[in-house]
Amino acid sequence: MKKGEFFMRAFVVDQYGKDASLIEKDVTPEKTGKHELRVQIEGSSINPLDTKMFFGHVAAASTTGILQGDVTGKVIGIGDGVTSFSIGDCIVAFGGGLGTRAGALAEEMLVPEQMAVLRPEGVSAEVAGCLPVIGLTAMEILKERIEITPGIRVYVAGGTGGVGHLTVQLARHYGCDVTASASSDEKAAWLEAKGIRVHRYKEESAEALLKRLDLDGFDVIIDTVGGDHLQESFILAKERGRIISIATRTTQDLTMMHSKALSLEAVFVALPLLKGKTDEMKQQQHHLAELLHLVEDGTIEIRIEERIPYEREALNDIYQRFDQTSHFGKVSVYPTSKK
Repeated sequence: MKKGEFFMRAFVVDQYGKDASLIEKDVTPEKTGKHELRVQIEGSSINPLDTKMFFGHVAAASTTGILQGDVTGKVIGIGDGVTSFSIGDCIVAFGGGLGTRAGALAEEMLVPEQMAVLRPEGVSAEVAGCLPVIGLTAMEILKERIEITPGIRVYVAGGTGGVGHLTVQLARHYGCDVTASASSDEKAAWLEAKGIRVHRYKEESAEALLKRLDLDGFDVIIDTVGGDHLQESFILAKERGRIISIATRTTQDLTMMHSKALSLEAVFVALPLLKGKTDEMKQQQHHLAELLHLVEDGTIEIRIEERIPYEREALNDIYQRFDQTSHFGKVSVYPTSKK
């Protein structure tokens, strides 16, 4: 090691694809660039985007091999041109883990100033680290894609997953009439306690649900599941209704979509960060600030189903099994001291 040279601990993907694994290694931190914050990481979380990149299903994977865009932590360095933050601030951001940007599976991370928001005192690092990707996805759907009016009928497929459990709460907060799918008694009870109408889709068909509710269909279907669930979305949507999906990597028969004159939109929350779209990044910054206040005042609950330490074996285990089951909230990842 050269005099004055500094290394940081990171968990790096050895090679993307079906045989991917994370290895622990010391890496040289990148220099803080213009309008960037250097953040000492205090919390993060895993999202489906991370595991899809890990296994080579999405071409946007970080060239550094360091995944996870969700981050919260303390600012320990600032680049030229930064005006909104100071050393010592605790921030929250969707800051990297894709394209040329390194992610949060390290001791430090560089975050664009335009994507960062101050972490309120009433929001823990664990909760804050779980919020950005799911929150920005939900906000894009509800604030940018849907023209929200009181009473609009919304159906959320996968109403207790990472994105789903936040979306149902936000949709209800904004005055929507919300129905969501659930696969267990525990999940159904949680939704009902939030004032969400429940569809036990394993026991009740889409047609039976519409008959029970005396509806000709929902105004908007928010599909967080994808795959063959898209066919059920076609049934549940009213004529000229809208389907907004975050999981469109599938091959489907669109006959019913055509016959009902439905529209289908895809949401990819990482696009502004990946393409450096500054105006859109600033819009996401505003969304994240609003979300954090809703969490702080108790309007929104972020449910954490599992906690994973920054340890090689534990991280490889969760990356291997994450896509093999449905989730009830978020999987948080927290730093541990180097042994």
